[in-house]
Amino acid sequence: MSGVKCRLTINGRSVEAAPGTTLVDAGLGGRILVPHDCLTGQCETCRVRVLSGSVDDRGTRIADTVLACQATLTGDVAIAYDEVPPVLRVGATVSAMHALAPDIAEVVLALNAPLEMLPGQYLNVRFAGFPGRDYSPAPDLDGGYDPGEARLHVRLLPGGIVSGAIGRAIRPGHKAQIRGPLGAAFLRPGAGPLILIGGGTGFAPVWSVARAARLGQPGRDLFLVTGMRRREEVYMESALDWLVDHGALEAFATVEEDPGNRFRPGRPTHYLPSLGVDDTVIVAGAAGLVEAVRRKAVAVGARVHADPFVASRETLSMVGRLMQSLRGGAPAESILSPRPRGAVAETGPLPGGRRYEPSAEPAERRPAATGRRAGEGGS
Repeated sequence: MSGVKCRLTINGRSVEAAPGTTLVDAGLGGRILVPHDCLTGQCETCRVRVLSGSVDDRGTRIADTVLACQATLTGDVAIAYDEVPPVLRVGATVSAMHALAPDIAEVVLALNAPLEMLPGQYLNVRFAGFPGRDYSPAPDLDGGYDPGEARLHVRLLPGGIVSGAIGRAIRPGHKAQIRGPLGAAFLRPGAGPLILIGGGTGFAPVWSVARAARLGQPGRDLFLVTGMRRREEVYMESALDWLVDHGALEAFATVEEDPGNRFRPGRPTHYLPSLGVDDTVIVAGAAGLVEAVRRKAVAVGARVHADPFVASRETLSMVGRLMQSLRGGAPAESILSPRPRGAVAETGPLPGGRRYEPSAEPAERRPAATGRRAGEGGS
């Protein structure tokens, strides 16, 4: 009916909008910004809780939450979301890069200005002359953390527009622009068990969450499993050791092909603990892994926050294509070398992430407590 309006209350502030309007658009129409990024229902940044009333969730409902970029108004409704740091644009410079594994690099960005973010959130990084890609910054693998830098774990994809340039056209000294923080799979206050699952470079955001939880919420049980396809891809052993040394209930890696004696065979979904309503699950990696874990969590009423990695289709800009043509010839030889291993870094302050097809095999039970996300999916 023409002229009909719905009242949308967002974190206590009310606006009016027409039925059929998405929650994000309704908020913007009333000058209230609901955190969002992709607007396609993939990034999970805009997941909000429905406190009262109802919406057309467009297939995005998990428990009492929906994606605000997809869900539309059908009547009066009240929603809420966790307050997060503001999204900013910050310049940066590549200060270092190393090979973590044969096809995974660590790229360290020195930030031009402070950037507040929550453990587990991600950044959109645009290296000069290249399209933007999403990456989850992580602490140093030895447990150190420097708020003046962003450490990125980048999978080097064959023919990747951005990842293929890491260590070649993109070297130390290269400029970058950062937009963020983004994402909703971050560490929240709580007391129940924290279950963290990563696939591939999806280890980066769950490692960020795990480290912050052990330092800031030491009384929480913490279980972390991360999966790689091949044994030589396992680059996070020192981080897993750090977690065990700092009281994690379990922290281990799985390997699908030839795990040897050091890693558990199979995939992370083979080792999921029995979940319950007191558990908080955070999962990052390929969409298949994320969806499999999410289904298990939703089925038992566990809280779940997801960071699915999806392929980027953004191509080179006109300037990037010009720079590429001017370089011409064969690509420069990569300067990537193995990451130096030294003494364990100082812990530092708390900060203020793909191909993977999960199996349907049953999960193992969690032991009794003993006191306790190509770039990312892009090219």
